[in-house]
Formats: sequence, structure tokens, C-alpha cells
Amino acid sequence: MPLKTALKVASYQGPVIEGNIHKSLQLAYEIALEANQMRVDILLLPETFLSGYFDDKELARKHSIDLQSAEFQDICDYFQNIETTIILGLNERDNDNIYNSAVVIENGKYLGRYRKATTYPPYDYYTLGRDFPVFSKKGITYGIVICYDITFLEPARILASKGAQVIFCPCFNKVSRQSPMVHHLTSKNHFITRATENYVWLVVSDTIIDEENYTCPGSSCIVDPNGYIVASSQILTPNLLFYNLPSSSFNPEKQAKRIHGNKELNDILKSLI
Repeated sequence: MPLKTALKVASYQGPVIEGNIHKSLQLAYEIALEANQMRVDILLLPETFLSGYFDDKELARKHSIDLQSAEFQDICDYFQNIETTIILGLNERDNDNIYNSAVVIENGKYLGRYRKATTYPPYDYYTLGRDFPVFSKKGITYGIVICYDITFLEPARILASKGAQVIFCPCFNKVSRQSPMVHHLTSKNHFITRATENYVWLVVSDTIIDEENYTCPGSSCIVDPNGYIVASSQILTPNLLFYNLPSSSFNPEKQAKRIHGNKELNDILKSLI
């Protein structure tokens, strides 16, 4: 007897078109259309997919979007015939601040956004977000963290504590070919850790970069609450991962135990921090 599906998710892996929002939007629509035809509930696209990820603040500002603008409303309208919920990465402009954000769009309507909470040079021109919103689809609560956020305990733990059962993680993992991070990305151990310690599904979408000195092999995957990688993209290969999250995999009681742990031991830990 087939397992009952609670949510069908998809994760796109592929190159990002930097500095051309119009072309990126067209590509995002094509991907969303395919996902919609496959009856996907939620589609995840990579970090800053719409804008590009720039070392320079002024370039990031040039290719940024004010979420209160007519330009952003036009972007939302582009997806008005798409029932699949889309998580789309972009550079968000808010007065003098630039945020690395992921917006949630459904049937052409803007549902909200998450702003990346952590960063490092040369991307430290971004203003950091401190809100961790959760959303709902078909009765399943989900949240978003962005790339570097997933290497830390707190962002995913905050979302899980707010009831998130699925966490989506758009990434743009551009690293030196000599960096030990390359192995880290291909082994996916940080994704496995966050999924397991919070008892959540983790859906990861990554870019592909294949340059002389830099690479992003693509770490797109879907990890179940027990830390098993149930779907994974091939290295340096564009594709769209699909997976049905079964209803039986959601266990609020087990999640609560993972999140809160043993109170007595927690008190000891807190006293040492």
C-alpha cells in the first residue's frame, strides 16, 4: 500500500544568471511551470537566484529589488498561473539596506520573506535578518534558512521551535577549488546534522559553478528527519529533484524531544556557556 503524501517538494540545481533579472525570471518561470505540471506543492530555487551573488555592494544594490515596488509586483504577477509555492532568492533593497532574502510566492501573491541571518567577507555588506517567519502549506509548517545559516545551530533550531516541520535552504556555495569546504559540500554532513537534531525535513537547492579557480559542485539534496539523504543531485549537473514527503514521517512528539532534550542536562549545558 503506497504511503500517503503530506507534501510534494522540488529543489532546483543549476547555474545562476548573474546581473540579469529578466532572464533569471524567465528561467525561474520555466522551472516553476515544470514543477506545477508535476503537481509540486513547494519549489525551492537557489540563493539570490533572481539577482546574482556579488562580491561588491554597489553591484548587489544595482541588481536588487524593493519588495514594495511595482517591479516586485510585476515579478509576483509573472507566477499568477502557478499553483506551486515558489521560494525565490534575491537581493532585497530596503532604504539603505541590502538583504540576502528569499521570498515566498503563491499564485502570484507575495506571502512573506526570510532575510539571511549570517554572513562573512566579502558579503558582509548585507544587513542581517533577525526574523524567522514560518509558513504553512496543506497543514505542514515550514521555514527558510539561507546557505551559511545552516552551518550554525540557532537558525534551524529557532524555526523548529516555532513548529517548522520542513526547512528549505537555498544555497550559493562558491568556493576555491582548494578549499576543504568542497568535501564538506559533497559529504552534506552539515545538512544531515541540522535535519537530525531538529527532526525536520531539510530541502537544499544549490547553484553550479565550474570556473578555473572557483567551483560550486552543487549540494542539492533532500534529507529526512532521521538524517537519511533520500534524494541528491549529481555533482555539476543541472536538474530538478522531486520527493513526496509521507504523512507518516511527521512526528511532533519526537521532534519536541529532539529540540528540547533532557531538561536536567540542558541546565548543565547552559551553565557552561
